[in-house]
Amino acid sequence: MAELQHLKMAWLAAKEAGDTQEQLRLLQEHPAEQNDLITFIAAYSATDGRDEEQPLALAQRAMRTALERVFVAPQIVPATLVELRQQHKLTKAAVAKALRLSIDVWQLFEDGTIELVSLSQQQLHRFSQFFQVTGEQFGTLLTHSQPSLGLNRRQTKAGSQQDAKKISFKQAMTHSNMSKEDKKFWNE
Repeated sequence: MAELQHLKMAWLAAKEAGDTQEQLRLLQEHPAEQNDLITFIAAYSATDGRDEEQPLALAQRAMRTALERVFVAPQIVPATLVELRQQHKLTKAAVAKALRLSIDVWQLFEDGTIELVSLSQQQLHRFSQFFQVTGEQFGTLLTHSQPSLGLNRRQTKAGSQQDAKKISFKQAMTHSNMSKEDKKFWNE
């Protein structure tokens, strides 16, 4: 009886692997169990194995999904610098301090006010290295960043045109309260 169970399992493994030679070999090499094995194969073919395969596939997919939820953190791709900062669980102040910027300058980045073309390769590299993204990704996030709108903000044509005004990184630093050392660091 154990021999028959072993043969059934071997036949199923060969069937799943698509190995017809192994399926035939099992039938030919075990003449004593041949009738029982043929009955099993006929029953399997009558159900086409679908009744057994679908629940198994469903269970495997459910287990894979559960494991991914528990062990793999979802990778949400940020669309703006605000989302990138939040993904790293950082405050504006923490980012500004780590990057040697003032909070107002970092805010201009998050608002998309700083022109991407005003950043040197080295400056872009510093930002991207801090956030562990490529320079191209940081540039895309900066380009997609927009100011957050306040609840009492007036939506006028002049106000929206003012929002669209971009400034260079150098201009932002000039008008900020950054220390001379930090400004020198970013101008190198």
